[in-house]
Amino acid sequence: MSPTLAYQFNRLLRGSVPFAITVLLALMSVVPIGIAGYAIVTPSFVAISVFYWSIHRPYLMAPPICFVLGLLSDCLTGAPLGLSSFLYLMIHAIAVSQRRIFIGKAFVLTWFGFFLIGFLIAILSWIIVCLYSLALLPLTPILVQYALSLLVFPLFAWGFGLLQNNLLRLT
Repeated sequence: MSPTLAYQFNRLLRGSVPFAITVLLALMSVVPIGIAGYAIVTPSFVAISVFYWSIHRPYLMAPPICFVLGLLSDCLTGAPLGLSSFLYLMIHAIAVSQRRIFIGKAFVLTWFGFFLIGFLIAILSWIIVCLYSLALLPLTPILVQYALSLLVFPLFAWGFGLLQNNLLRLT
């Protein structure tokens, strides 16, 4: 292998880290952990990852990747096919369009951005699922999932930040 080929392979592997981590988070969100009712209100780990990487490395979390992650999430959770893809693409579009607001600012501003976007996505997903099922479903599980996602966001953002600073520096 020539140095340029090795460098390109290294760069490809490093560039696939956000996608691979997000796939693992999608799998982690459907693993049964034995807490009654947890499956309904599992934090949206994939949405957190899509939001973070769309801000910090948008070229590594491109729209086609968001679409595939959404299809994977729908297949794993049994949600209507395409719902998560639509929501992740919305998260990506909003995060990328507002990226200049978040880059280089205090973490609290990013957390507040996730607070706003997460609320919009939670309500939108509830409306779409109600329309899909032609029934008025309870809003409480969606709001609990949203609240749990907000609570774990700092932990995931910290971990993603470590990954970005230590592994993706050369990408």
